[in-house]
Amino acid sequence: MEQFLASHETTIDSWILVAAFLCVALAETYRPRRTLAKPVARRWVGNLVLAVCESIPVWIYPLNVTLVALAVLKSPYGVLNRESIPFAARCALAIVVLDLLRYGVHRAFHGIPLLWRVHQIHHSDPDFDLTTGGRNHPVEVLLVQGTYLAGVAALAPPPVAVLAIGFATNVQNFFSHANLRLPAWLDRLLRPFLITPDVHRIHHSQDFGEQNANFGFFFPWWDRLFRTYVPEPAAGHSGMGIGLTGFQDERSYNPLHLLAMPFTGVAPAVLPPVELPVERRFP
Repeated sequence: MEQFLASHETTIDSWILVAAFLCVALAETYRPRRTLAKPVARRWVGNLVLAVCESIPVWIYPLNVTLVALAVLKSPYGVLNRESIPFAARCALAIVVLDLLRYGVHRAFHGIPLLWRVHQIHHSDPDFDLTTGGRNHPVEVLLVQGTYLAGVAALAPPPVAVLAIGFATNVQNFFSHANLRLPAWLDRLLRPFLITPDVHRIHHSQDFGEQNANFGFFFPWWDRLFRTYVPEPAAGHSGMGIGLTGFQDERSYNPLHLLAMPFTGVAPAVLPPVELPVERRFP
Protein backbone atom coordinates (compact mmCIF):
# COMPACT_ATOMS: atom_id res chain seq x y z
CA MET A 1 0.00 0.00 0.00
CA GLU A 2 2.80 2.43 0.92
CA GLN A 3 4.56 1.72 -2.38
CA PHE A 4 1.33 2.38 -4.27
CA LEU A 5 0.70 5.65 -2.41
CA ALA A 6 4.31 6.75 -2.91
CA SER A 7 4.16 6.13 -6.64
CA HIS A 8 0.90 8.08 -6.88
CA GLU A 9 1.86 10.74 -4.35
CA THR A 10 2.06 13.53 -6.91
CA THR A 11 -1.46 12.84 -8.16
CA ILE A 12 -2.90 12.58 -4.66
CA ASP A 13 -1.00 15.71 -3.62
CA SER A 14 -2.47 17.61 -6.56
CA TRP A 15 -6.04 16.70 -5.63
CA ILE A 16 -5.48 17.60 -1.98
CA LEU A 17 -3.86 20.86 -3.08
CA VAL A 18 -6.87 21.81 -5.19
CA ALA A 19 -9.36 20.77 -2.51
CA ALA A 20 -7.48 22.67 0.22
CA PHE A 21 -7.19 25.78 -1.95
CA LEU A 22 -10.91 25.82 -2.73
CA CYS A 23 -11.96 25.21 0.88
CA VAL A 24 -9.67 27.91 2.29
CA ALA A 25 -10.56 30.34 -0.51
CA LEU A 26 -14.23 29.86 0.25
CA ALA A 27 -13.68 30.30 3.98
CA GLU A 28 -11.65 33.50 3.68
CA THR A 29 -14.15 34.92 1.18
CA TYR A 30 -16.99 34.64 3.68
CA ARG A 31 -14.98 35.39 6.84
CA PRO A 32 -12.14 37.77 5.85
CA ARG A 33 -9.82 39.02 8.61
CA ARG A 34 -8.70 42.14 6.74
CA THR A 35 -9.73 44.08 3.65
CA LEU A 36 -7.19 43.28 0.94
CA ALA A 37 -5.31 46.16 -0.65
CA LYS A 38 -5.66 46.91 -4.35
CA PRO A 39 -4.88 45.65 -6.96
CA VAL A 40 -6.00 42.22 -5.72
CA ALA A 41 -6.24 40.48 -9.10
CA ARG A 42 -2.76 41.57 -10.21
CA ARG A 43 -1.22 40.38 -6.94
CA TRP A 44 -2.98 37.01 -7.28
CA VAL A 45 -1.65 36.59 -10.82
CA GLY A 46 1.91 37.37 -9.68
CA ASN A 47 1.66 34.93 -6.79
CA LEU A 48 0.22 32.26 -9.08
CA VAL A 49 3.15 32.63 -11.49
CA LEU A 50 5.58 32.17 -8.61
CA ALA A 51 3.60 29.18 -7.35
CA VAL A 52 3.95 27.53 -10.76
CA CYS A 53 7.67 28.35 -10.89
CA GLU A 54 8.27 26.98 -7.39
CA SER A 55 6.98 23.56 -8.43
CA ILE A 56 9.72 23.19 -11.07
CA PRO A 57 12.70 22.54 -8.73
CA VAL A 58 10.91 19.61 -7.09
CA TRP A 59 11.34 17.66 -10.33
CA ILE A 60 15.11 18.05 -10.11
CA TYR A 61 15.29 15.48 -7.32
CA PRO A 62 15.02 11.89 -8.58
CA LEU A 63 12.94 10.75 -5.58
CA ASN A 64 10.13 12.33 -3.60
CA VAL A 65 10.26 12.24 0.20
CA THR A 66 8.07 9.15 0.52
CA LEU A 67 10.23 7.17 -1.89
CA VAL A 68 13.28 8.26 0.09
CA ALA A 69 11.57 7.03 3.28
CA LEU A 70 10.89 3.69 1.57
CA ALA A 71 14.51 3.49 0.37
CA VAL A 72 15.96 3.93 3.87
CA LEU A 73 13.37 1.78 5.62
CA LYS A 74 15.93 -0.98 6.23
CA SER A 75 18.91 1.31 6.65
CA PRO A 76 21.14 0.35 9.60
CA TYR A 77 21.78 4.04 10.24
CA GLY A 78 18.18 5.20 10.51
CA VAL A 79 17.03 6.80 13.75
CA LEU A 80 13.33 5.99 13.53
CA ASN A 81 13.30 2.63 11.76
CA ARG A 82 14.07 0.63 14.91
CA GLU A 83 11.52 -2.07 15.57
CA SER A 84 12.23 -1.71 19.28
CA ILE A 85 10.35 1.62 19.14
CA PRO A 86 6.56 1.21 18.87
CA PHE A 87 5.23 2.10 15.42
CA ALA A 88 2.88 4.80 16.75
CA ALA A 89 5.75 6.40 18.66
CA ARG A 90 7.95 6.42 15.54
CA CYS A 91 5.19 8.13 13.55
CA ALA A 92 4.62 10.74 16.27
CA LEU A 93 8.37 11.39 16.63
CA ALA A 94 8.71 11.76 12.85
CA ILE A 95 5.99 14.39 12.73
CA VAL A 96 7.45 16.34 15.65
CA VAL A 97 11.11 16.16 14.57
CA LEU A 98 10.41 17.04 10.94
CA ASP A 99 8.37 20.03 12.08
CA LEU A 100 11.32 21.10 14.26
CA LEU A 101 13.50 20.82 11.15
CA ARG A 102 11.13 23.15 9.30
CA TYR A 103 11.35 25.63 12.18
CA GLY A 104 15.14 25.54 12.12
CA VAL A 105 15.33 25.96 8.35
CA HIS A 106 12.89 28.87 8.48
CA ARG A 107 14.98 30.64 11.11
CA ALA A 108 18.08 30.07 9.00
CA PHE A 109 16.41 31.77 6.04
CA HIS A 110 15.89 34.82 8.24
CA GLY A 111 19.27 34.78 9.96
CA ILE A 112 21.68 34.08 7.09
CA PRO A 113 21.98 37.02 4.63
CA LEU A 114 22.41 34.84 1.53
CA LEU A 115 19.32 32.80 2.38
CA TRP A 116 17.33 35.91 3.29
CA ARG A 117 17.88 37.32 -0.19
CA VAL A 118 15.88 34.36 -1.48
CA HIS A 119 13.30 34.19 1.31
CA GLN A 120 12.45 37.90 1.19
CA ILE A 121 10.39 37.26 -1.96
CA HIS A 122 7.88 35.47 0.26
CA HIS A 123 7.79 38.43 2.67
CA SER A 124 7.60 41.04 -0.07
CA ASP A 125 3.90 40.30 -0.61
CA PRO A 126 2.15 43.58 0.33
CA ASP A 127 -0.87 41.67 1.58
CA PHE A 128 -1.64 38.34 3.24
CA ASP A 129 -4.01 35.64 2.02
CA LEU A 130 -3.84 32.02 0.90
CA THR A 131 -1.98 32.95 -2.31
CA THR A 132 0.92 34.20 -0.17
CA GLY A 133 1.64 30.56 0.65
CA GLY A 134 2.67 29.96 -2.97
CA ARG A 135 4.79 33.10 -3.26
CA ASN A 136 8.22 31.48 -2.96
CA HIS A 137 11.36 31.71 -5.06
CA PRO A 138 12.29 28.45 -6.86
CA VAL A 139 15.78 28.56 -5.29
CA GLU A 140 14.22 28.56 -1.82
CA VAL A 141 12.05 25.57 -2.73
CA LEU A 142 15.10 23.75 -4.06
CA LEU A 143 17.04 24.34 -0.84
CA VAL A 144 14.15 23.53 1.49
CA GLN A 145 13.26 20.37 -0.40
CA GLY A 146 16.89 19.22 -0.36
CA THR A 147 17.13 19.79 3.40
CA TYR A 148 13.87 17.95 3.97
CA LEU A 149 14.97 14.98 1.85
CA ALA A 150 18.21 14.82 3.83
CA GLY A 151 16.26 14.93 7.08
CA VAL A 152 14.02 12.07 6.01
CA ALA A 153 17.03 10.03 4.89
CA ALA A 154 18.74 10.54 8.25
CA LEU A 155 15.66 9.83 10.36
CA ALA A 156 14.29 6.94 8.29
CA PRO A 157 10.74 7.59 9.55
CA PRO A 158 7.80 5.33 8.69
CA PRO A 159 6.78 6.09 5.07
CA VAL A 160 3.13 6.38 6.10
CA ALA A 161 4.08 9.20 8.48
CA VAL A 162 5.96 11.00 5.69
CA LEU A 163 2.93 10.62 3.43
CA ALA A 164 0.64 12.04 6.11
CA ILE A 165 2.97 14.98 6.72
CA GLY A 166 3.16 15.70 3.00
CA PHE A 167 -0.60 15.78 2.59
CA ALA A 168 -1.08 17.86 5.75
CA THR A 169 1.57 20.33 4.56
CA ASN A 170 -0.57 21.34 1.58
CA VAL A 171 -3.54 22.04 3.81
CA GLN A 172 -1.56 23.86 6.52
CA ASN A 173 0.28 26.07 4.03
CA PHE A 174 -3.01 27.49 2.77
CA PHE A 175 -4.65 27.56 6.20
CA SER A 176 -1.82 29.40 8.00
CA HIS A 177 -1.69 32.05 5.24
CA ALA A 178 -5.45 32.49 5.02
CA ASN A 179 -7.06 35.90 5.33
CA LEU A 180 -9.49 34.14 7.62
CA ARG A 181 -11.23 35.34 10.76
CA LEU A 182 -11.61 32.28 12.94
CA PRO A 183 -14.10 32.48 15.80
CA ALA A 184 -12.20 33.70 18.86
CA TRP A 185 -12.99 30.55 20.83
CA LEU A 186 -11.71 28.31 18.00
CA ASP A 187 -8.49 30.31 17.61
CA ARG A 188 -7.84 29.98 21.37
CA LEU A 189 -8.58 26.26 21.20
CA LEU A 190 -6.19 25.65 18.29
CA ARG A 191 -3.27 27.87 19.33
CA PRO A 192 -1.65 25.45 21.81
CA PHE A 193 -1.45 22.78 19.08
CA LEU A 194 -1.46 24.47 15.66
CA ILE A 195 -0.22 27.60 13.90
CA THR A 196 -3.38 29.56 13.11
CA PRO A 197 -3.69 32.36 10.51
CA ASP A 198 -3.61 35.03 13.24
CA VAL A 199 -0.36 33.60 14.58
CA HIS A 200 1.41 33.35 11.23
CA ARG A 201 0.13 36.72 9.99
CA ILE A 202 2.29 38.37 12.67
CA HIS A 203 5.35 36.83 11.00
CA HIS A 204 4.49 38.81 7.84
CA SER A 205 4.32 42.11 9.71
CA GLN A 206 6.31 45.11 8.49
CA ASP A 207 7.55 45.44 12.06
CA PHE A 208 11.00 43.83 12.01
CA GLY A 209 10.70 42.41 15.51
CA GLU A 210 7.44 40.70 14.65
CA GLN A 211 8.84 39.52 11.34
CA ASN A 212 11.53 37.67 13.31
CA ALA A 213 8.96 35.81 15.37
CA ASN A 214 6.44 32.98 14.89
CA PHE A 215 8.63 30.84 12.63
CA GLY A 216 6.64 27.63 13.24
CA PHE A 217 4.91 25.71 10.48
CA PHE A 218 2.59 23.23 12.19
CA PHE A 219 3.21 23.44 15.92
CA PRO A 220 3.73 26.61 18.02
CA TRP A 221 5.86 24.73 20.56
CA TRP A 222 9.22 25.63 19.02
CA ASP A 223 8.49 29.35 19.04
CA ARG A 224 7.50 29.14 22.68
CA LEU A 225 10.50 26.98 23.57
CA PHE A 226 13.01 29.26 21.82
CA ARG A 227 11.19 32.45 22.85
CA THR A 228 10.27 33.59 19.35
CA TYR A 229 6.50 33.47 19.93
CA VAL A 230 4.45 36.67 19.74
CA PRO A 231 0.74 36.16 20.45
CA GLU A 232 -0.57 39.50 19.11
CA PRO A 233 0.79 42.25 16.83
CA ALA A 234 1.50 45.58 18.50
CA ALA A 235 -0.79 47.45 16.08
CA GLY A 236 -3.52 44.79 16.08
CA HIS A 237 -4.42 42.62 13.12
CA SER A 238 -6.43 45.39 11.46
CA GLY A 239 -3.78 48.06 11.89
CA MET A 240 -0.56 46.12 11.30
CA GLY A 241 1.39 46.67 8.10
CA ILE A 242 2.11 43.64 5.91
CA GLY A 243 5.23 42.99 3.84
CA LEU A 244 8.64 44.63 3.57
CA THR A 245 9.05 48.31 4.38
CA GLY A 246 9.78 50.30 1.24
CA PHE A 247 8.53 47.55 -1.04
CA GLN A 248 4.90 48.61 -1.42
CA ASP A 249 5.09 49.50 -5.09
CA GLU A 250 4.89 48.00 -8.57
CA ARG A 251 7.86 45.69 -7.94
CA SER A 252 5.87 43.60 -5.47
CA TYR A 253 3.42 42.60 -8.24
CA ASN A 254 5.96 41.82 -10.96
CA PRO A 255 6.91 38.11 -10.95
CA LEU A 256 9.87 38.68 -13.29
CA HIS A 257 11.31 41.26 -10.93
CA LEU A 258 10.70 38.94 -7.97
CA LEU A 259 12.48 36.03 -9.68
CA ALA A 260 15.50 38.27 -10.31
CA MET A 261 15.38 39.91 -6.90
CA PRO A 262 17.90 37.66 -5.05
CA PHE A 263 20.53 38.37 -7.71
CA THR A 264 20.01 42.11 -8.28
CA GLY A 265 20.88 43.36 -4.81
CA VAL A 266 17.89 45.71 -4.67
CA ALA A 267 16.27 44.20 -1.59
CA PRO A 268 17.07 45.24 1.98
CA ALA A 269 19.78 43.22 3.69
CA VAL A 270 18.91 40.93 6.56
CA LEU A 271 19.53 42.18 10.08
CA PRO A 272 20.15 40.19 13.27
CA PRO A 273 16.91 39.14 15.00
CA VAL A 274 15.53 41.91 17.15
CA GLU A 275 15.23 41.20 20.87
CA LEU A 276 11.53 41.53 21.58
CA PRO A 277 10.46 43.32 24.76
CA VAL A 278 9.45 40.85 27.45
CA GLU A 279 5.85 42.05 27.45
CA ARG A 280 5.57 41.19 23.74
CA ARG A 281 6.60 37.56 24.26
CA PHE A 282 4.51 34.67 25.35
CA PRO A 283 5.78 33.53 28.77
